[in-house]
Amino acid sequence: MQLENVGPIHFRSSRDALQIDPAQFRGPDTDIRIDGNLGFSERRGLSLRLNGGLNLRLLAGLAPGLAIGGPAQVNASFEGTLDHPRITGRIHIDDASARVADFPTGLSAIKGDFVFDDTRLFFENLTAQAGGGTLHLTGSLNYTERPLRYDITARTDSTRIRYPEGMSWLAAGSLHLTGTPDGGVLSGRVTVQRVSLTQGLEVAGVLVSAKQGITGPTTTSPFLRNLQFDIEALSTPDARMEWPGAELDAEANIRVRGTWEHPILLGHIHVLSGDLLFHGNRYRVARGDINFANPFRLDPVVNVEASTTIQQYEITLNFNGPASKLTLSYRSDPPLPANDIVTLLALGQTSSEATVRSAGATQSPTSGASALLSEAISSQLGGRLEKLFGITNFRVDPGLSGVGSTGASQNAAARVTVQQQVTRNLTVTYVSNVGSTQQQVIQVEYNLDRNISIVGLRDYNGTFGIDVKIKNRFP
Repeated sequence: MQLENVGPIHFRSSRDALQIDPAQFRGPDTDIRIDGNLGFSERRGLSLRLNGGLNLRLLAGLAPGLAIGGPAQVNASFEGTLDHPRITGRIHIDDASARVADFPTGLSAIKGDFVFDDTRLFFENLTAQAGGGTLHLTGSLNYTERPLRYDITARTDSTRIRYPEGMSWLAAGSLHLTGTPDGGVLSGRVTVQRVSLTQGLEVAGVLVSAKQGITGPTTTSPFLRNLQFDIEALSTPDARMEWPGAELDAEANIRVRGTWEHPILLGHIHVLSGDLLFHGNRYRVARGDINFANPFRLDPVVNVEASTTIQQYEITLNFNGPASKLTLSYRSDPPLPANDIVTLLALGQTSSEATVRSAGATQSPTSGASALLSEAISSQLGGRLEKLFGITNFRVDPGLSGVGSTGASQNAAARVTVQQQVTRNLTVTYVSNVGSTQQQVIQVEYNLDRNISIVGLRDYNGTFGIDVKIKNRFP
C-alpha cells in the first residue's frame, strides 16, 4: 500500500527524545493522524497516539501467511517503553475479510471491535461469515508475552467446512483455539448435520482404504503444521451422508485427533437407511456400521448391507471386515449360483438367459466386452452430464438390453438410460434405443415403503402396464 503525507511532517529532536507534531497520512481507504514522542534514553519511553481510518491490509505482515483487508476505525494510544509497549484504545471493524494460507475456510463480513487493555487484545461483539454461516468470536490475545499467546472461541449455528480434500461438513457447535503463532490446539464439540463427498465413492474409497491413513492438505505454514485436534463430533437426529447418486441417514459419534496433515478418527458411524447408485444399479442400504478404533491410522471396520432388485431377483451385497482387507459376500432371493449373481449384476441377466438369447443374436459373444465399454462410457460421460443437467444417473449400454426390452427387440443398437430421482420415493427412468426413434421406455416407480412399490411402465412396443411389488421375508 502506498501512503502519502498530507502537508509537511514536523519533528523536534533532542539528544533524549523525538517529538512528532500531529501528522496526517492518506492512502487507499486510509486517513490516519499520528503524534507523540519517542525516548532515546536508557528507559526508551514511548507515548504515541493514532486516530482515523485504516485499511487492514497494513496489518497483513503481522502473521505469516495472513491475508487481511477492509476498512477500520482506530483510536489508540501507545505508552510504556519500546520493549514493553502498553496499548489502550479500540479498533472498530465494519466489513473486513481475513484468510490464512492453506486454510480451507476464510472469514468475510467481519464486524465488531478489538479492545486494547494495556497487555491484551479483547474481542467485543465480533461476528464473521464463514462457510455460509455466522461465527460469533470471543477471546483475547496477549501481545506482551513472547511469543504471542491467544485464546479464541468460535460458536456457530450452521457452517460448512471443507476438510479434508473432497469432503464437506455442515456442522454447528463451539470450537476453542489456544496456542502461539507457531502452533496450537483446536478443541471443542460440534454436531454434524450433513456430510457430502464431492466425488462420490471415489473419495469414500480413499478415506476408508488408505493404508497409511488419510491426510489433510499439505501446508508450508508452521502454525497449521503444528495444529493439533481434539474435537468431539456428534450427529443430529436427521444427519445425512450424501454424494452424487446417494443419500444415507446415519448417526455418528466421532473423536477427531491428530494433526492438520495427519488427522485421526475414533468412534463409529451407524447407517440407518438410504439409497445409493453403484455401477448403474440403485441399492437400498438396510443397515451399516463403520467403526474407527485404530489410533495410529485410518482403518475402520466396515459392516454394510445393501440390496437391489434386478428382474425378479433381489440381490444383497455385504461388505465386511477392516477397510484394508474388506471382503464382499452376496446372495439372491430366489437363490442363484454365485456366477449367476455376478452375471446378473454386470449384464442384467443370468448366465442361462444369456445362453438362450445367444442362439438368435450376434451380440451375446461380446456381451462381456459391451458391459465393460458401457461402464467406461457411463463413468466418463455420465458424471459430467449429471453435474451439468442435475440428472441422478446417466448410462450408455452399447448393444445391451435395458428396461422393458423383449426377445423381439434384442438388437445390437446402443441404449441410453436417463434416470432422475424426483423425490426420495419417486424415480423416473427413460430408456431410448439410438437406432430407432420408436423404441423408447418410460418407467415410473413409487416406493410406498421399503417393502411395497408401484411401477408404471411403457415398454418398447408402446404397451402400458402397472405392477405392484410386495416384498416379504419369511423366517
